[in-house]
Amino acid sequence: MDVPEGFALRPTTAADVPALTRLLHAAYADLAAAGLNFTGATQSDEVTAARTLGGGASWVVVDAAGALAGTVTCSSPPSGGLRALTAAARAPGRVWLNQLAVRPDLRGRGLASVLWGALRSWAVDRGAGSVGLDTAVPARGLRRMYARWGFAEGDVVQWPGKAYRSVVMVRDLP
Repeated sequence: MDVPEGFALRPTTAADVPALTRLLHAAYADLAAAGLNFTGATQSDEVTAARTLGGGASWVVVDAAGALAGTVTCSSPPSGGLRALTAAARAPGRVWLNQLAVRPDLRGRGLASVLWGALRSWAVDRGAGSVGLDTAVPARGLRRMYARWGFAEGDVVQWPGKAYRSVVMVRDLP
């Protein structure tokens, strides 16, 4: 998918971390207000750096002024904590989609699809056979978006310390 006019897609850098943390807080604020304690709603800059600059890849979409508009991160392999929760995260060749977020005032412009496309291309280029993710069972809007992208629901897991159960979703890659 092409990046909408006035935006650019690029890899995340260490310099992005403070603004990225603020973006995640804003993007997950509505979920937090609904009682869903997503990590992204309150995480520190240190957690942001570990999640975005660790094992995998991360991208941001920036607007014409260079402000962050959206992000997505993937891990490959999925985290050890996740692998302990579900066999879906232990499947060989599976990349895990983490922390997809778009600034609330920019939603509906296709930025999430651009970010998903970057992750998907990265995964295919590395020979991955599928992408997995987990999201809150009550987050129906997110679940519908992922289903439109071809993800199928599977396991339901409980992350320690979370106020909700998460559904695991998987999509095969070509």
